[in-house]
Amino acid sequence: MKFILLALFILAFQVQAGCSISEETQRGFNQKYGNDISIETKLRDSSYYVVISLPLTITNQEFKAVWLFIDSIDEPTFVAPLETFQEGDKFIAWYEIDADLIRTHYVGTSFGEDCGISVIKEVIYR
Repeated sequence: MKFILLALFILAFQVQAGCSISEETQRGFNQKYGNDISIETKLRDSSYYVVISLPLTITNQEFKAVWLFIDSIDEPTFVAPLETFQEGDKFIAWYEIDADLIRTHYVGTSFGEDCGISVIKEVIYR
């Protein structure tokens, strides 16, 4: 199962063999471009409604994918691609989750080809 998740992750982020992003580079992407991606959460009754807003491009690199990771980026207990739609000059993705199922969630995004830009943000439920 972990192999399938890893294969999906690699395909989604279009990483070729020999292309590797260091933890330091990833932290730099997160710091530099993290504010370009907004994650809003709202509690309605007993569920959280989460809306992710993404730019069409980052440094002229087109948006490619957004994924939801649960518990960890490196060893997630669950990972799923999120469908997006364009609204004006943004891409929007969303999901809803029962408040009793809240754990540590991350959103991973990909921009550009090959070793493009990826941004990872934790979802903060308020």
